[in-house]
Amino acid sequence: MKKLWSLVGLGVLTYVVFALWTLPASIVLSRLESSGIRAAGVEGGLWKGRAQVVQVQAVNLGAATWDLDILPLLTGRLSADVQVARSDGFAQSKVIAHGSGLVEFHELTASLPLSALPANHTAGGWTGTLNLKLGELHLQDAWPIAASGLVELVNLAGPARQPVPMGSYQIELPAPNAEPIADTLIGGLSDTGGPLEVKGTLQLKRNRSYLIEGLVATRPDAPQNMTSTLQFLGAPDAQGRRPFSLEGTL
Repeated sequence: MKKLWSLVGLGVLTYVVFALWTLPASIVLSRLESSGIRAAGVEGGLWKGRAQVVQVQAVNLGAATWDLDILPLLTGRLSADVQVARSDGFAQSKVIAHGSGLVEFHELTASLPLSALPANHTAGGWTGTLNLKLGELHLQDAWPIAASGLVELVNLAGPARQPVPMGSYQIELPAPNAEPIADTLIGGLSDTGGPLEVKGTLQLKRNRSYLIEGLVATRPDAPQNMTSTLQFLGAPDAQGRRPFSLEGTL
């Protein structure tokens, strides 16, 4: 009798695995619409497939392909190699999702226009290209809590009514030689060319607030109106740099 129940259990397990293996991805993705995730042109199965269009909270990510790992499911994690392709950019990473709301990205590389980000993140009609080269990025409830690598903002220009080229910038994560602050991700901010010379830090706190502060100065070829605007920041130091600070909550 014990051997019979073992065979029955093995048969049930085999059936469940086969059912999941052959489950169309469209059935699973359709259940994510209540979370603001929509997909169209879905092909393949749950384990390996593609979608011609993926939207998250009305943001069009582009076409996506995925290859799901089986073993992490035994420990309650969802792990997959994901690639996103757009006519104006791309993104690829190994993604690991935990039931606690933690999502890990490993070897994340991406190049996307600012227009691909949510509208509330690019208010004012700013344009440019966002490049990511991150060995690791951890998001807790869609907020960065840990990261290592480089974030680049190339050819920033704006605002929309009177667009002005603002140059290019990078954030090194974590910031080298920065004093650690509890529950805070700190990045080193610097320019990589353009009318402004910038050096500072970016702080992202667990309460979803941010603080950007540092020193800024204009280069000799900067537009005169940009030089005049910086005068509102106060008197410059001996190197012509003025302190600045921006903070808020997202």
